[in-house]
Amino acid sequence: MGQEARAGQIRRMFDEIAPHYDARNRLFSADRDRAWRRRAARRAGLRPGQTALDLCTGTGKLAHELLPYVGPGGRVIGVDFSASMLVLARPREPQVEFRQGDVSRLSEPDASVDAITIGFGLRNLVDREGSLREMHRVLRPGGRLVILELAPPRSALLRGYRFYLDRVMPMVAGLFSRADGKAYRYLAESVEGFPTAAALAAMLERIGFKPVIVERMTFGIVALHVATRPG
Repeated sequence: MGQEARAGQIRRMFDEIAPHYDARNRLFSADRDRAWRRRAARRAGLRPGQTALDLCTGTGKLAHELLPYVGPGGRVIGVDFSASMLVLARPREPQVEFRQGDVSRLSEPDASVDAITIGFGLRNLVDREGSLREMHRVLRPGGRLVILELAPPRSALLRGYRFYLDRVMPMVAGLFSRADGKAYRYLAESVEGFPTAAALAAMLERIGFKPVIVERMTFGIVALHVATRPG
């Protein structure tokens, strides 16, 4: 399957699950997803009057956490490829400027935004490295890219998490709807196939980010990469 066809398939899946997306995330993270997003927003290093870009914004939950840091006078722009997600996001977060778009082809000029966040979206991008290069391009020197993502369960200590991810979440989600069950099977596969935290850090450094700091949360099941475009 080509990249465009794969991206279209993933977009349709998110359009289908949009109405229940936030509720499922709260359920399966035991409501920890809120704390993860708040920490990601803090690590963006934003100041009043600055501009933040939240990619794969979904229903705008992480974009919402950025607003207090840029006010007064700043902007938060949320970008997502799912029209259904944005239909939900716009009335919930009227202070955020939402638009439908392709993260691998951002419309922002070079060096035009102060910080970029992407929460639980990088593994859904079919051109991951190309998208990261776009993020590097639009960041101002000294600006930060903050990536919040589920980490592949590599350690033997995380066998229970792997079982929860692979079996329990798709089964429970499937009780609500066939689309939800399919989406959470995809989630498990995408997490398993995602680079390790060290491999992603190396990719970011290769693209030109420096330094790249990795922070692990909740027993290592979530990783936060804070990558700076050198000044």
